[in-house]
Amino acid sequence: MPVITETKLSADIKKGVFYPVYFFYGEEAFLTKMYADRIKTKALGEQPIDINLLEMSGNPDLSVLSEQIQAVPFFAEHKVIMINDFSIEKVADSDVEPFKEIIQNVPDTTILIFYLTNCTFSLRSEKVKKIFEAIKENACVCEFTPLNQMKIGELICKKVAKQKRVISRTTAEYLAEITACDMTMASTETAKLCSYVDEGQEITREIVDRTVAKQLETKVYTLSDAIISKNKNKAFTILGELFEQRAKAVQILSSLGDAYADYYYVKTAKEKGIIPQQVVEEFGYNKKRAFIVSKKYNESAKMDLNDIRNAIEIIFEADTKCKSINVNEKLLMEEVLLKLL
Repeated sequence: MPVITETKLSADIKKGVFYPVYFFYGEEAFLTKMYADRIKTKALGEQPIDINLLEMSGNPDLSVLSEQIQAVPFFAEHKVIMINDFSIEKVADSDVEPFKEIIQNVPDTTILIFYLTNCTFSLRSEKVKKIFEAIKENACVCEFTPLNQMKIGELICKKVAKQKRVISRTTAEYLAEITACDMTMASTETAKLCSYVDEGQEITREIVDRTVAKQLETKVYTLSDAIISKNKNKAFTILGELFEQRAKAVQILSSLGDAYADYYYVKTAKEKGIIPQQVVEEFGYNKKRAFIVSKKYNESAKMDLNDIRNAIEIIFEADTKCKSINVNEKLLMEEVLLKLL
């Protein structure tokens, strides 16, 4: 069985080409669920007969699973069994061979889908390696890595078009950015925006700003950008918005500290000739944040390393003060901004 790309998987589903066993995993949990659902719908239709669909979670009893797999579908070509968050690591030693035998003998009338949304695995143990190799030999395997801002923007455009609304590519990518490139969040906010405007109307950036609450990380990123560009009015406006959303000073300082730590990492990397991709890999960044690393890498060209160090010290001192004594949080943050600006 193949290890395939998302593009090939999507094309196969459209053509109605099915494999007996699927195994979907990766950091982009939204897509593992989406493709599992797409296979289910393509195989069974929008309103499947209940007896032909079995949805499970975790690690089921293998004897029960085997019985379900071998049962024939009721007045249909296929039956679909979906197992969410099956943990390879939790398979008992005595169940390794029975599990392999089960996935090797799935009949053509059954589609067995394993999809991980809140479960991961490490290939450090020999047992897990053995099971995963068996999965790759007997299942259609697809890993869903985090999508970048441009790709999420593209998907937002497609979703909006399906709802017969209009959104520019620039606005769609902006929506991806303020939802921290989280596909689940971006999808939810896109649906909300589509219900906000009438059919045929455009979702503008102004509508996005009115309707979508920016994530704390995104707002603090915007705040750090305003500070670096010495835009005092914008910085204090964003701070006010953060407090209106009931953000705590310790949360803001933590995220602001992370933002400046990022600037420190990319600035030192840039001076040593290290490219953004290496920064993401060597400093262990989540791949979803790769676009932020690239932006900060470019922005760091206009920054002085000593200024970044001083900013980190200011933030650290304020964080210590905030955690050790009772303070007026808003006043404390205003003092921090004044020092940074």
